[in-house]
Amino acid sequence: MPRHRRRAFASLLTVSAVLVAAAASSSASAGPGGRSADAFVQRDGSTLTLHGKPFRFAGTNLYWLGLDENVGGVDHPTYFRIDDALKTARAMNATVVRSHTLGTSLGCPQCIQPAAGTFNEDAFAPIDYAVDRARAHGLRLIVPLTDQWDYYHGGYPTMAKWLGLKDPKDFYTDPRARAAYKEYVRHVLDHVNPYTGLAYKDDPTIMSWELGNELNDMTRDWVDEMGAYVGGLAPRHLISAGRQQGVDAAALASDEVDIVDVHYYPTSAAAMTADAARVTARGKVYLAGEHGSDSLTAADALTLADDPDVGGVLSWSLFGHADDHGYVQHDDGYTLHHPGDTAAMRADVLASSALGKIVAGERQLPAVPVTPPLITAVTKRSGINEVAWRGTAGAHAYRVQRSVRGEDGPWTTLTGTPVTDNDAPWLDPSTPKSRAWYRVTALDRAGRPLATSAALNAGPEQDVRVDPLQSWAGTAAHSAGLVRTPDGDGVRIAPRARREGQIAWKTRRPQEITAHFATDGHRGLPTAQITRDGTTWTPVKPTVSTARGTTVLRIEPPREAVGARLVWAASSRPAPLTGVTLAEEAASAATTAPGTFRQSPEDGATGVSVTDPLTWTAAEGAAHYAVTLSTHADLSDPVVDVAGLRTTSYRPPVNLRPSTTYYLRVTAVNGAGTRTADGAPTRFTTGALTVDDFEGYQDGAALSAAYVRNPGGGPVTVSLDAEHADGQGSALRAAYDPGTPGYAGIIRSLPAPQDWGGARTLRLWARSDGSADQSLTVQFVAAGIYWETTVPLTDTDGTRIDLPLAEFTNPPWATKGPLDLSRVSQLSFYFNGAAGTAWVDSITATD
Repeated sequence: MPRHRRRAFASLLTVSAVLVAAAASSSASAGPGGRSADAFVQRDGSTLTLHGKPFRFAGTNLYWLGLDENVGGVDHPTYFRIDDALKTARAMNATVVRSHTLGTSLGCPQCIQPAAGTFNEDAFAPIDYAVDRARAHGLRLIVPLTDQWDYYHGGYPTMAKWLGLKDPKDFYTDPRARAAYKEYVRHVLDHVNPYTGLAYKDDPTIMSWELGNELNDMTRDWVDEMGAYVGGLAPRHLISAGRQQGVDAAALASDEVDIVDVHYYPTSAAAMTADAARVTARGKVYLAGEHGSDSLTAADALTLADDPDVGGVLSWSLFGHADDHGYVQHDDGYTLHHPGDTAAMRADVLASSALGKIVAGERQLPAVPVTPPLITAVTKRSGINEVAWRGTAGAHAYRVQRSVRGEDGPWTTLTGTPVTDNDAPWLDPSTPKSRAWYRVTALDRAGRPLATSAALNAGPEQDVRVDPLQSWAGTAAHSAGLVRTPDGDGVRIAPRARREGQIAWKTRRPQEITAHFATDGHRGLPTAQITRDGTTWTPVKPTVSTARGTTVLRIEPPREAVGARLVWAASSRPAPLTGVTLAEEAASAATTAPGTFRQSPEDGATGVSVTDPLTWTAAEGAAHYAVTLSTHADLSDPVVDVAGLRTTSYRPPVNLRPSTTYYLRVTAVNGAGTRTADGAPTRFTTGALTVDDFEGYQDGAALSAAYVRNPGGGPVTVSLDAEHADGQGSALRAAYDPGTPGYAGIIRSLPAPQDWGGARTLRLWARSDGSADQSLTVQFVAAGIYWETTVPLTDTDGTRIDLPLAEFTNPPWATKGPLDLSRVSQLSFYFNGAAGTAWVDSITATD
């Protein structure tokens, strides 16, 4: 029986190994980028080609590249965010990116077309930069020119409102609307990118102009007319079109459309391959222009990669690093970060990366330069240092180091286990009572260094923050005439030649302000001023030093200053500002140890759930908490020993053992000292571990997704059954037929490994339908080794069954080994005898 099962799962393991290898073998290798960048992607029937070779691709959507809604309002994204996201896409083996706001930008002050008949040339600045960086990184772009939906960046409903159309769908038939669309399209396509010197209509980086995003109501004549118009303006570009769901008939039929775009929520490889066959049968290129990033599996990736009809697959949607720390967050349920915030997201990133690598084949792309992390702040939390850093595209983790001697070290590594972008700001539990320098190193998947940040230091009673000037978020005010220009991984800010300009920051008990300029000398430097009341500005004399082509201006303002600013006089060559560091008196100091607090479970508690978190009340003045949990009264050999916790609860990474006595101590820490919880350490004993009680499944489909049928055995249909449960809630009902294989089984991979180490019995409730020779084989995987036992099922009313764990044995086909219950990862049920039905409920590991 299990031999068939083992073969099936061995094949799945092989699939996983292929995906890991494909994802790890990044397509970011250096190659002949120049010639490829100047070549246009072309269509040959139902396939795309580049340099005469087939061009299949995978990638993602970065809808916000030209206009962003994730910045506390609507504004242009920073140059760092644009470049970081494109590099991140390359780290996931993307070769094509689709971006709505590179071409759709109507109805807002920052838009390309703020109002009817009005165009805003400043809106092209982030778009120009995004197109240029995509070109540099070897990425091709798909750019929608309008949108079905009236989102923040506008769409055809915006034009319909401008024209007073009663029904937005009249956009497709009203002559004025057609003319307005053409005017807008021409303005976009004729724009000349100052970075490349090319009009958008002549830039091969743009692979395809999409007539619009998810245009559900396109008519055949509208598609023909607009496809011909866009194609006439940009004859070397491809034209794509599609609707929200399903294959659009007008796009499929029109001779003006090269690529038919179809979207999928959730991802469905079966639907994609079926739609791809329909599209390619009509001689068009098929594109899955959006698919929900929460549902791509490894099997899906291989299915899509193996189907030559699938021209391209783009996930929805990728976000890169935020300007200060962590990732940009979005709330549509499909946000994707690299390498992934959760196990599910990491699996999807892996599958998407592997798909990109497999379909790209041996295609060579230019190497992507690594941007080092940037420490943006070292600030106090009740006297303890918190370190924030801006992340590195392609990094999988980070190492944080500290020196108490200076920026040249020696360095001590503080993170025993590398941390991720989601851990920033990171708390230094062992903050010294002296000045400390910090640096952060980005690491790849194998833990190898990619790049290291410059060091940033803070004194024992000091906060330090860095403004990289990518946006105005860190400033208090600035003159409208200041120009921000990208410069490598940073920016330069200065007024235009022969214009005045100023920029200001709020301060709180400042100690030192350092401004860096991309100039070698004093010429064109601004003057420095401070304010004590926020209104009256007084000049201060800075210290100026020059080294290696840069100039540093240092101000030591009075402590009562509430603001500082730099003022440029009109100059033919104003000195460009590249960054500012502000050192201030710590806002969150500590003069006494934390206050009293209580921890839970309380001393003497019994029957404690092994899945509940450890909790405690807040201690006044605490910067963080440390938790020690052990099975020994002296807390030796701890099961849990963690520090730097900033919340009042902690869930251990694995379940606690059932029927086990533990000793717990929680300690509150700040810069002045420590305090343990009242009465700590406390003693408590856990109860049974609920392996599965079948109460958390929404419906039978969710249950079937968790308990997967063994494909080598006979058919099994599982469902939730409240009528035949053990007296409460629902039970698992399995209708099965062992058939020719002689067995039928279902397998559940546990969401997280469970520790059954304190248990002696696996207890469950089971019921028979009275079928002949009915029995149940219970099988689990512990520490990678299979164990099983079989019991007869005869009770048609249902009964509790106790299975001593010591009586489980290795199946004949399985690897032999000791029973290690500390890591149980899989639970299976096999139904034996004649075809019938069985019920299972209330599975616990107990004493």
